[in-house]
Amino acid sequence: MWRDIYRIPLGCGALDKLLDGGFPSSNVTLIYGERSSGKTQICHQLIAHLLATKPNAHAVYVDVDLAFSPERVMKIARRFGAIGSRDVLSRVLYYKPSTFDEQYELINLLDENYDKIPHQLIVVDSLSTLIRGEYGIAVIERQRCLSNYVRKLQEYAIKRNVVIVVTDNVHVVKYVNREMLLPVSSQALEISMTRLRLIRGFGARRIARIESSPLLPEGEAAFIISDEGLIDL
Repeated sequence: MWRDIYRIPLGCGALDKLLDGGFPSSNVTLIYGERSSGKTQICHQLIAHLLATKPNAHAVYVDVDLAFSPERVMKIARRFGAIGSRDVLSRVLYYKPSTFDEQYELINLLDENYDKIPHQLIVVDSLSTLIRGEYGIAVIERQRCLSNYVRKLQEYAIKRNVVIVVTDNVHVVKYVNREMLLPVSSQALEISMTRLRLIRGFGARRIARIESSPLLPEGEAAFIISDEGLIDL
Protein backbone atom coordinates (compact mmCIF):
# COMPACT_ATOMS: atom_id res chain seq x y z
CA MET A 1 0.00 0.00 0.00
CA TRP A 2 2.77 2.43 0.95
CA ARG A 3 4.42 2.01 -2.47
CA ASP A 4 1.28 3.43 -4.09
CA ILE A 5 0.96 6.54 -1.89
CA TYR A 6 1.08 9.78 -3.87
CA ARG A 7 0.66 13.44 -2.96
CA ILE A 8 -1.42 16.24 -4.44
CA PRO A 9 0.46 19.57 -4.17
CA LEU A 10 -1.11 23.00 -3.85
CA GLY A 11 1.32 24.88 -6.04
CA CYS A 12 2.30 27.07 -3.08
CA GLY A 13 5.93 26.41 -2.21
CA ALA A 14 5.75 27.05 1.54
CA LEU A 15 2.68 24.86 2.07
CA ASP A 16 3.90 22.06 -0.19
CA LYS A 17 7.19 22.00 1.71
CA LEU A 18 5.31 21.85 5.02
CA LEU A 19 3.26 18.92 3.70
CA ASP A 20 6.34 17.13 2.32
CA GLY A 21 5.12 17.58 -1.25
CA GLY A 22 1.37 17.83 -0.81
CA PHE A 23 -1.66 16.14 0.71
CA PRO A 24 -1.10 12.35 0.89
CA SER A 25 -3.38 9.67 -0.54
CA SER A 26 -4.84 6.88 1.61
CA ASN A 27 -5.18 9.52 4.30
CA VAL A 28 -7.68 12.05 5.65
CA THR A 29 -6.39 15.54 6.38
CA LEU A 30 -8.39 17.95 8.52
CA ILE A 31 -8.03 21.70 7.92
CA TYR A 32 -9.56 23.79 10.67
CA GLY A 33 -9.58 27.40 11.77
CA GLU A 34 -11.68 30.45 12.44
CA ARG A 35 -13.92 31.99 9.81
CA SER A 36 -12.01 33.57 6.90
CA SER A 37 -8.80 31.82 7.89
CA GLY A 38 -8.47 30.30 4.41
CA LYS A 39 -9.94 26.79 4.67
CA THR A 40 -12.07 27.01 1.53
CA GLN A 41 -9.31 28.88 -0.31
CA ILE A 42 -7.00 25.91 0.21
CA CYS A 43 -9.73 23.57 -1.06
CA HIS A 44 -10.23 25.66 -4.18
CA GLN A 45 -6.52 25.80 -4.93
CA LEU A 46 -6.06 22.08 -4.30
CA ILE A 47 -8.75 21.24 -6.85
CA ALA A 48 -7.61 23.89 -9.33
CA HIS A 49 -3.97 22.81 -9.24
CA LEU A 50 -4.83 19.11 -9.58
CA LEU A 51 -7.18 19.57 -12.56
CA ALA A 52 -4.94 22.11 -14.29
CA THR A 53 -1.82 19.95 -14.09
CA LYS A 54 -3.42 16.50 -14.53
CA PRO A 55 -5.65 16.46 -17.63
CA ASN A 56 -7.28 13.12 -16.77
CA ALA A 57 -7.84 13.75 -13.06
CA HIS A 58 -11.22 14.13 -11.36
CA ALA A 59 -12.07 15.70 -8.00
CA VAL A 60 -15.13 15.48 -5.74
CA TYR A 61 -16.39 18.56 -3.90
CA VAL A 62 -18.95 17.99 -1.13
CA ASP A 63 -20.28 21.51 -0.68
CA VAL A 64 -21.87 21.36 2.78
CA ASP A 65 -21.29 25.06 3.50
CA LEU A 66 -22.33 26.24 -0.01
CA ALA A 67 -18.91 27.86 -0.42
CA PHE A 68 -17.77 26.37 -3.73
CA SER A 69 -16.91 28.99 -6.34
CA PRO A 70 -16.41 27.78 -9.95
CA GLU A 71 -15.13 31.23 -10.88
CA ARG A 72 -12.49 31.11 -8.15
CA VAL A 73 -11.40 27.61 -9.16
CA MET A 74 -11.02 28.67 -12.79
CA LYS A 75 -9.09 31.82 -11.95
CA ILE A 76 -6.59 29.78 -9.95
CA ALA A 77 -6.50 27.01 -12.58
CA ARG A 78 -5.52 29.50 -15.29
CA ARG A 79 -2.54 30.48 -13.17
CA PHE A 80 -1.37 26.88 -13.46
CA GLY A 81 -1.89 26.65 -17.22
CA ALA A 82 -5.55 25.69 -17.68
CA ILE A 83 -7.22 27.21 -20.72
CA GLY A 84 -10.89 26.22 -20.94
CA SER A 85 -13.34 26.32 -18.04
CA ARG A 86 -15.44 23.54 -19.56
CA ASP A 87 -12.59 21.04 -19.41
CA VAL A 88 -11.66 21.86 -15.81
CA LEU A 89 -15.10 22.24 -14.26
CA SER A 90 -16.51 19.17 -16.04
CA ARG A 91 -14.04 17.11 -14.01
CA VAL A 92 -15.41 18.34 -10.69
CA LEU A 93 -18.01 15.93 -9.27
CA TYR A 94 -20.15 18.35 -7.27
CA TYR A 95 -22.49 17.33 -4.46
CA LYS A 96 -24.63 19.48 -2.18
CA PRO A 97 -26.06 17.32 0.63
CA SER A 98 -28.97 18.76 2.58
CA THR A 99 -28.84 16.30 5.51
CA PHE A 100 -26.06 14.54 7.35
CA ASP A 101 -27.46 11.20 6.19
CA GLU A 102 -26.97 12.33 2.57
CA GLN A 103 -23.46 13.47 3.42
CA TYR A 104 -22.71 10.09 5.01
CA GLU A 105 -24.22 7.96 2.24
CA LEU A 106 -22.35 9.87 -0.45
CA ILE A 107 -19.26 7.76 0.24
CA ASN A 108 -21.24 4.64 -0.68
CA LEU A 109 -22.40 6.32 -3.89
CA LEU A 110 -18.85 7.30 -4.82
CA ASP A 111 -17.63 3.79 -4.13
CA GLU A 112 -20.33 2.24 -6.31
CA ASN A 113 -19.45 4.53 -9.23
CA TYR A 114 -15.70 4.68 -8.79
CA ASP A 115 -14.94 2.45 -11.78
CA LYS A 116 -17.02 4.70 -14.05
CA ILE A 117 -15.35 7.93 -12.94
CA PRO A 118 -12.22 7.28 -10.88
CA HIS A 119 -11.29 10.30 -8.78
CA GLN A 120 -8.10 11.24 -6.97
CA LEU A 121 -9.39 13.85 -4.51
CA ILE A 122 -12.40 14.33 -2.23
CA VAL A 123 -13.02 17.63 -0.46
CA VAL A 124 -15.66 17.87 2.28
CA ASP A 125 -16.29 21.52 3.16
CA SER A 126 -17.20 21.26 5.97
CA LEU A 127 -17.31 18.22 8.22
CA SER A 128 -19.74 19.10 11.01
CA THR A 129 -22.08 21.87 9.81
CA LEU A 130 -25.09 19.69 9.02
CA ILE A 131 -24.81 17.40 12.01
CA ARG A 132 -24.51 20.33 14.42
CA GLY A 133 -27.80 21.67 13.13
CA GLU A 134 -29.54 18.30 13.29
CA TYR A 135 -28.32 17.07 16.68
CA GLY A 136 -28.06 20.38 18.53
CA ILE A 137 -27.04 19.81 22.15
CA ALA A 138 -27.08 16.00 21.86
CA VAL A 139 -23.30 15.99 21.97
CA ILE A 140 -22.69 12.29 22.64
CA GLU A 141 -24.88 11.12 19.76
CA ARG A 142 -23.42 13.78 17.47
CA GLN A 143 -19.85 12.73 18.22
CA ARG A 144 -20.72 9.07 17.73
CA CYS A 145 -22.14 9.77 14.27
CA LEU A 146 -19.17 11.96 13.38
CA SER A 147 -16.75 9.28 14.55
CA ASN A 148 -18.45 6.73 12.30
CA TYR A 149 -18.30 9.16 9.39
CA VAL A 150 -14.61 9.96 9.87
CA ARG A 151 -13.82 6.26 10.10
CA LYS A 152 -15.78 5.66 6.91
CA LEU A 153 -13.78 8.39 5.15
CA GLN A 154 -10.53 6.84 6.31
CA GLU A 155 -11.55 3.39 5.12
CA TYR A 156 -12.51 4.80 1.73
CA ALA A 157 -9.26 6.77 1.41
CA ILE A 158 -7.32 3.53 1.94
CA LYS A 159 -9.56 1.36 -0.22
CA ARG A 160 -9.42 3.67 -3.26
CA ASN A 161 -6.04 5.28 -2.46
CA VAL A 162 -7.45 8.80 -2.77
CA VAL A 163 -6.67 12.09 -1.03
CA ILE A 164 -9.43 13.23 1.32
CA VAL A 165 -9.40 16.75 2.76
CA VAL A 166 -12.07 17.90 5.20
CA THR A 167 -12.56 21.31 6.80
CA ASP A 168 -14.05 22.27 10.14
CA ASN A 169 -14.75 25.37 12.17
CA VAL A 170 -13.58 25.92 15.73
CA HIS A 171 -15.17 26.28 19.14
CA VAL A 172 -13.76 27.56 22.41
CA VAL A 173 -12.98 25.02 25.12
CA LYS A 174 -12.00 26.13 28.63
CA TYR A 175 -9.07 24.16 29.99
CA VAL A 176 -7.90 24.93 33.54
CA ASN A 177 -7.16 28.66 33.42
CA ARG A 178 -7.03 29.16 29.68
CA GLU A 179 -9.19 28.87 26.59
CA MET A 180 -8.36 26.67 23.61
CA LEU A 181 -9.67 26.72 20.06
CA LEU A 182 -10.45 23.19 18.90
CA PRO A 183 -12.23 21.74 15.86
CA VAL A 184 -15.95 21.27 16.43
CA SER A 185 -15.39 17.61 15.57
CA SER A 186 -12.36 17.23 17.89
CA GLN A 187 -13.83 14.43 20.01
CA ALA A 188 -14.70 12.44 16.90
CA LEU A 189 -11.31 12.61 15.21
CA GLU A 190 -8.94 9.70 14.82
CA ILE A 191 -5.30 9.94 15.91
CA SER A 192 -4.30 8.74 12.44
CA MET A 193 -5.55 11.97 10.85
CA THR A 194 -3.31 14.85 9.90
CA ARG A 195 -4.57 18.07 11.49
CA LEU A 196 -3.68 21.37 9.87
CA ARG A 197 -4.69 24.52 11.71
CA LEU A 198 -4.99 27.87 9.94
CA ILE A 199 -4.32 31.09 11.82
CA ARG A 200 -5.22 34.54 10.59
CA GLY A 201 -2.38 37.03 10.43
CA PHE A 202 -2.18 40.66 9.39
CA GLY A 203 -4.10 41.46 6.20
CA ALA A 204 -3.98 38.56 3.73
CA ARG A 205 -1.25 36.72 5.63
CA ARG A 206 -2.05 33.29 7.05
CA ILE A 207 -0.14 30.66 9.01
CA ALA A 208 -0.67 26.93 8.52
CA ARG A 209 0.42 24.75 11.43
CA ILE A 210 0.64 20.96 11.50
CA GLU A 211 -0.51 20.08 14.99
CA SER A 212 -0.50 16.30 14.69
CA SER A 213 0.10 13.76 11.95
CA PRO A 214 1.11 10.12 11.58
CA LEU A 215 3.15 11.12 8.51
CA LEU A 216 4.58 14.57 9.15
CA PRO A 217 6.46 16.35 11.93
CA GLU A 218 4.95 19.37 13.63
CA GLY A 219 5.74 22.62 11.86
CA GLU A 220 4.27 25.74 10.33
CA ALA A 221 4.44 27.85 7.20
CA ALA A 222 3.28 31.35 6.29
CA PHE A 223 1.52 32.24 3.05
CA ILE A 224 -0.66 34.91 1.49
CA ILE A 225 -4.16 34.66 0.03
CA SER A 226 -4.05 36.68 -3.17
CA ASP A 227 -6.47 37.34 -6.01
CA GLU A 228 -4.91 34.40 -7.89
CA GLY A 229 -4.84 31.99 -4.96
CA LEU A 230 -2.30 31.01 -2.34
CA ILE A 231 1.21 32.36 -2.81
CA ASP A 232 4.44 32.46 -0.84
CA LEU A 233 5.37 35.47 1.25
